[in-house]
Amino acid sequence: MRLSSLLKTAVCFIALASCNNVTGSTSQQPSKDMAASSDNKHTTEYITQRLNDIFTEAFSDDNHDLLALDHKFMSKEYNRLQDKAMEIAERIEDLVIDADHWVQGQEWTYPTMAVDRIENISATTATAHVTITKHIPDNEESQTQLILPLVFERNDWYIDNMQQYYEGELLDEKAWYQEYVTTHKND
Repeated sequence: MRLSSLLKTAVCFIALASCNNVTGSTSQQPSKDMAASSDNKHTTEYITQRLNDIFTEAFSDDNHDLLALDHKFMSKEYNRLQDKAMEIAERIEDLVIDADHWVQGQEWTYPTMAVDRIENISATTATAHVTITKHIPDNEESQTQLILPLVFERNDWYIDNMQQYYEGELLDEKAWYQEYVTTHKND
């Protein structure tokens, strides 16, 4: 009889323990494989490849749907601000986006992207410096250097902002969207 009681207690204990694993208790540490997988994504090589993949897709998109690309490759915060600005612009019949930041212009110009350097890699952020080269038929090439703050979310790297210096001034897309939303929220 005592053995039966002990067995029931053990079965209950195992059942409760497995319930904690299923619910994903926050006190549970990630497995070594999961940690190793995440660590591999925090290297210059991985981030460079991720950006190459992002821009290759952006440049080869037949329809080149700017907003779809943004929702796929930009951070949640960037998209939240952009969506809010777009909502306001539609309501007040304004234009909030007048150029394509993927190709750095208003017209398709057969662009290419090169990663110049990755710096300041932490668990949740990194900064990439890239050059977009526009190959304009029957014309000279044009280059734009971008600063891309990155965030690690949804188990990968996403572009959190696109910044560039123009005539000595830092142009910052997220700051532009935030200013637009703040300025027009009551319009």
